[in-house]
Amino acid sequence: MSDAHGFTLAEILVATLVLSVGIVAVAAGLQQATSGVEVGRGETAAIFLAEQRLELLKSAALEDWSSTLLLAGTAVEAYGTIVNATPYRRETVVADRVGRECSTGAPSTATCKQVRVIVRYRPVSGGGGPDQERRVDLVTVFVPRT
Repeated sequence: MSDAHGFTLAEILVATLVLSVGIVAVAAGLQQATSGVEVGRGETAAIFLAEQRLELLKSAALEDWSSTLLLAGTAVEAYGTIVNATPYRRETVVADRVGRECSTGAPSTATCKQVRVIVRYRPVSGGGGPDQERRVDLVTVFVPRT
């Protein structure tokens, strides 16, 4: 009998295997977390850009209901044209509505404007390349002050 204390080669190999599997799992989880943060960052910026456009239009509506910004139609800002937001493109659709198209129970003479802001972007995938285009839609209705 020997009084030597220590680990056998087999025990060291098993411990190394267990640690390796754990490290690989943590690395994979970290990649998923980083990807999720990037998706969240892109979507948050897209929502901000949509809200920014709605606030501009709301301001115009409160100041002058006949503003050219509120004319029915579609305005498109292509990729690279939005200041400080080059990876995004924004589309604003203003539509004139009347009566019940404005709200349930509204008189047939009531007028309003339905505003839809669509912001599109291409998030960067975990592999570093562009993923499929994503979009955020915000829709609201503006009613003139009486």
